[in-house]
Amino acid sequence: MPKFFNSSLFKTSTVLTPKAIWFVGFVSLIVLSGCSAINEAGKPILNYDKSNSEYYELVSKIQNSTANPNDYDEIIKVFPFTSLYEPNSDKEQSAKLISHAQMSGQQWRSCLKTNQKLLTQNYTSLTGHYGAAICATELGNLALGKFHNMILDNFIEAIWRTGNGQTPQTPFYITSANDLYAFIQLHQMVAVGQSLTYVNDLPVQAIKVQQPESNRTTTWYFDVTPTFRKGIINNVEKKR
Repeated sequence: MPKFFNSSLFKTSTVLTPKAIWFVGFVSLIVLSGCSAINEAGKPILNYDKSNSEYYELVSKIQNSTANPNDYDEIIKVFPFTSLYEPNSDKEQSAKLISHAQMSGQQWRSCLKTNQKLLTQNYTSLTGHYGAAICATELGNLALGKFHNMILDNFIEAIWRTGNGQTPQTPFYITSANDLYAFIQLHQMVAVGQSLTYVNDLPVQAIKVQQPESNRTTTWYFDVTPTFRKGIINNVEKKR
């Protein structure tokens, strides 16, 4: 089984709901940070062609087993700037629930297809690689299961390299609510509370996590800038 196996991963989890608190300074900073601003009406704010090209190049390296830790670090930073990034869509959550139902029914082939489809939409998805690893292994395709487990481990390690998550000043960098809760569950923890704070005008989600066996709790902090930034960009582009 995958290193971070946790049977609760595909159960329904709390959905991240950032508070709609916007500051002028924050909006300006978050939209312009890492963006290729275009002034012509109707044109996208981000240079999706460039980001998409970089993203697919990194995906190819991972699929060919030529990626190094820096490539994993880079792809989780690049993905939120691609046209594929839809953090407020229910596609991932829907795939997660379908996959859980297929696992419960031991429909391993269908389950593998569900997670492979999810990975075509977001190759950085923790739930996608977790599901693919489990279902491929149950089908007897141990090599494919091991491959996705290796990728899952590398993405988790990449998130740990972004911060230690112990303080608002050293948060984990995360790109979606699904991955936030998957990251917690893959560490054998459950989320029991959440709140939102700002550090230097950037949004940080504080998640109270608990160890089920000991009931000990602590707080992990997550940089949710990508989700907020995408929401702002979508609103701006709709008005152009």
